[in-house]
Amino acid sequence: MVLDAQPTTDVVLSVASADTGEATVSPSTLTFTAANWDTAQTITVTGVDDDQVDGNQSTNITISVVDASSDNDFDGVADQNVGIETTDDDSVGFTVVETSGSTIVGEDGSTDLFSIVLNVQPSSDVVFTIASSDTGEATATSSLTFTSANWDTPQNVTVTGVDDDPIDGNQTSTLTISILDVVSDDDFDNVPDRTLSVTTTDDDVAGFTITETDGSTGVNESGNTDTFTVVLNAEPSSNVVLDITSSDTGEATVTSSLTFTSANWDTPQNVTVTGVDDDIVDGSVSSNITVTVNDGSSDDNFDAVADQTVSVTTADDDVAGFTIAETDGSTGVNESGNTDTFTVVLNAEPSSNVVLDITSSDTGEATVTSSLTFTSANWDTPQTVTVTGADDNAIDGSVTSTITLAVNDGSSDDAFDSVADQTVSVTTADDDVAGFTVTETEGSTGVTEAGSTDLFAVVLNAQPSSDVVFAISSSDTGEATVTSSLTFTSANWDTPQNVTVTGVDDDIIDASQVSTSTISIIGAISDDNFDSVADQTVSVTTADDDVAG
Repeated sequence: MVLDAQPTTDVVLSVASADTGEATVSPSTLTFTAANWDTAQTITVTGVDDDQVDGNQSTNITISVVDASSDNDFDGVADQNVGIETTDDDSVGFTVVETSGSTIVGEDGSTDLFSIVLNVQPSSDVVFTIASSDTGEATATSSLTFTSANWDTPQNVTVTGVDDDPIDGNQTSTLTISILDVVSDDDFDNVPDRTLSVTTTDDDVAGFTITETDGSTGVNESGNTDTFTVVLNAEPSSNVVLDITSSDTGEATVTSSLTFTSANWDTPQNVTVTGVDDDIVDGSVSSNITVTVNDGSSDDNFDAVADQTVSVTTADDDVAGFTIAETDGSTGVNESGNTDTFTVVLNAEPSSNVVLDITSSDTGEATVTSSLTFTSANWDTPQTVTVTGADDNAIDGSVTSTITLAVNDGSSDDAFDSVADQTVSVTTADDDVAGFTVTETEGSTGVTEAGSTDLFAVVLNAQPSSDVVFAISSSDTGEATVTSSLTFTSANWDTPQNVTVTGVDDDIIDASQVSTSTISIIGAISDDNFDSVADQTVSVTTADDDVAG
């Protein structure tokens, strides 16, 4: 600006913008003097930023003389206007800022944030909708509203991971951020949608879980069962077949396999373990049940899953011992040497030989087989013990003795060491009968009146427990006399003693005479067993030596 004429005093011009929200001027006043009135002075007009989408705006800069401060000649000078157009630099839109530059959530429900803020101030509300392309992987805050008051304050959108069961690895889904035109400032209607990529990390790991009933698995040899359950840890895309094997089918058997599908993968299935009977005294035995993924028949995601094992204890029902069976329920022999038998068999299979020692409490009454040996091959085959009657000479009636069967610990399976001895009662019938035998020399006894002698012998039939005393008498001492007595002891009872018969002379011509020698046991001083023994007699012929003449 410059004055058209030289003033006599200063001329002050006021420079003012009609809309300082669009443009400002500097300086706001100019002073011209009589010296510089014809030197142009510059006014700088500066555009003013606003946040509104208001297009290019026109305003006026008014230059007017400040009358009170100016040469009066200029008081009547009319104001002048300079038209100013402020071009708008505000474009509708919004800005999205991701935390850490990306958006990642997990299937465990973890979250991440991103923010939205408007680029310019709206004249009315702006409403956003946020939609996930896969709500099975991630969800987000569904809407945000910005007003003309909070338009420049970023608002957070929370993205939350969604759990699923398939083993699908990390999944990428898209969040679409859209302005809801019908309820938003019309200036924002044409703002294009924005998309945001969201990564959902997979937390599903191929595997399976075994749960044992009561925390352990045990069966016994009676064939009872126990169970444990198996369930997959994640949903397979195809079937998963688990093979189940026992390390010792002689102790426990199991369900052979289980098949899981994408429909039943999370439903526990039972594995039945069954105890297997054996005959061995082996105590409680532990074996392993191994559960293995059958790679050829299963979802490939499960191929690398490690085997798992379950320890199974099989309780033994085999008790070390042996059983004796007596023929007809009892065992008896007699002194004639006859035999009787009983059988012995083990109750359980030994892991090594079992030797039974067999002894008689009285070998003078009965003898037995000295030992039996059982092996793991013949343990259940009864073996016979033969009892033989032993003869004695004593009149002792039926005598009971005991046969003892004992495990020979040093030569037997240790499991049988504590097995108690067993006994069998044996009755030995006595064959000794109280009596005596008389034996005549040459079968008859004869003497003569000349005083010749003859002998007969007496011996006991059985051994007495005390002395046996005989009295021997002649029915006719005028024809023959005899030894008057004999004594037998338990030492000489079986040694024959002679009785001497002596002919007695008479003068009578009486031809040969027959008399009787009677042999009697004196009960009062003899073994009571012999008290009832009958007398015996010997006929004695005495030849006459008297001749008529």
